[in-house]
Parts: sequence; structure tokens; C-alpha cells
Amino acid sequence: MIDVRTAAKYLLQRYEQESGSTMDEMKLHKLLYFTQRESFVLLGKPMFLDKFEAWKYGPVMRCLRKTHWDRQVQSLSADSEYIPVLEDTLRRYAGMGSWTLSNISHGETCWQKAKDKEVGSYPVEIETSDIEYDARVIKYRRFMCPQ
Repeated sequence: MIDVRTAAKYLLQRYEQESGSTMDEMKLHKLLYFTQRESFVLLGKPMFLDKFEAWKYGPVMRCLRKTHWDRQVQSLSADSEYIPVLEDTLRRYAGMGSWTLSNISHGETCWQKAKDKEVGSYPVEIETSDIEYDARVIKYRRFMCPQ
């Protein structure tokens, strides 16, 4: 597994290289969520241990809120098994807007289950096992309806 900040750094840098623009924070959180799910789909395991919270507009990685990115965050090695997962996530989702990604994330069982447990306005952790469940659903759909 890798540090979630390492995954975030990779996504931010690759997005800027490909699009020529910077990624907004909401999009980063959603892409990280889809990256974690894709890691289950493609590798059968999570990419990072950190847990998402179910916020109003979808999954959020609290430890990355308003984080100042610096060079101290480790970069991925060129042979990391996670690079294909990150690249697949970017290929599938980076072209979508933040609000579209938010809407897609609201369709995920893990987000819905966490929101159902919410009391008041306090965010609830999304269980990694629920993300794994969503990954199995996605894997099955892709198997049954290949693109």
C-alpha cells in the first residue's frame, strides 16, 4: 500500500500534465475515491489505509482537506503496481467535472450506507469493505457489458 498523499500527488501532477490546468479539491477527493475502488477492481486490494468520510457532495479524505502540497510527499516509483490503477482512474474519470463525479459517487452503495448512519451534520466514515463491495459490482458490470 501507499500513502494517500502519494496517490494524491500523482493524480494532481498527471492531471496538470494532461490538461494544462490545476485540479480543484472536490475533484481530487472524488478521483481518490474512484482510485481506491479501482484498486479493488484491478488488484483485489486497497491502495491506501486512510478512510473516506461521506460528506454532502460525496466521499472526502479528511486528512487531505486544505492540505498544502509540498515536495516532501514521496513520489511513486516508476514500477509501482499502483500506477496502472491511477492511470485507469484518470482515463475513466478525469475528463468529468467535479459535480458530475459527485453525482456518480452518490450512486455508490458505500456512500449511501454511510450517509444513512449520519447523525446531524457530522460526517461518517465510509467502510473500506463497502468500497470493496462497490468494486465487485463494477467488476461484474464490466465483465457482463465490456466496452
